[in-house]
Amino acid sequence: MRLLEVSDLEAGYGDVQVLRSVSLHVEEGEIVAIFGSNGSGKSTFLKVLIGTLKPWGGTVKFMERHVEDLPPEERVKLGIALAAEGRKLFLGMTVEENLLLGAWVKKEKAKENLERVYSYFPELYEKRRELAGDLSGGQQQMLSIGRALMSEPKLLMIDELSLGLAPAVVDRLANILTRIREEEGISMLIVEQEVSLALDISDRAYVFDLGEVVDEGRSEDLLRRDSIRKTYLSVL
Repeated sequence: MRLLEVSDLEAGYGDVQVLRSVSLHVEEGEIVAIFGSNGSGKSTFLKVLIGTLKPWGGTVKFMERHVEDLPPEERVKLGIALAAEGRKLFLGMTVEENLLLGAWVKKEKAKENLERVYSYFPELYEKRRELAGDLSGGQQQMLSIGRALMSEPKLLMIDELSLGLAPAVVDRLANILTRIREEEGISMLIVEQEVSLALDISDRAYVFDLGEVVDEGRSEDLLRRDSIRKTYLSVL
């Protein structure tokens, strides 16, 4: 089943158009990556999907329902969650308090979901009483993802998974996300600037450039394409 279907999406800020006729889909249980250079429209695209930016045109369907006009909280209730770029944590609150904020749509299952998140990220359990602002960058990214998982999403979106993190931490996060997909069947849409990482953990990928989708396909196929290698990996 096609969980998310975006058709001819256009959006921008003020008079500046950023997204141009973007079409994309995510199947149930699938991990899809979006990659491209800075300014290519990746984060803007996620803002439209979560509802913090109104589209200029086009359609967004989630579970076959049009959601273009729904506010963010209604999209979360439907099963869309975002681990935003920069983590957007409440740094003066504890790790557990941050996680519980993500459970507002599933309050009756908060305890159960805390245990579930801690099973994926045992570091967060160990530091559950500590302030989010005292965590390392990798632990903050775990907390951001964990908070999104607290709402039991059907589609987990992650903006810039590897930003500012050591390679060993990124590898661990990638393994955890793969495990979450295998154990729970959660679909994922991951925005990532690191091409090799994006293609390694995803089933399919889309390449954004100047607000448009310029290539797409199975992840194992994209690195073989000369245009992708030249543009994004600087390989001639």
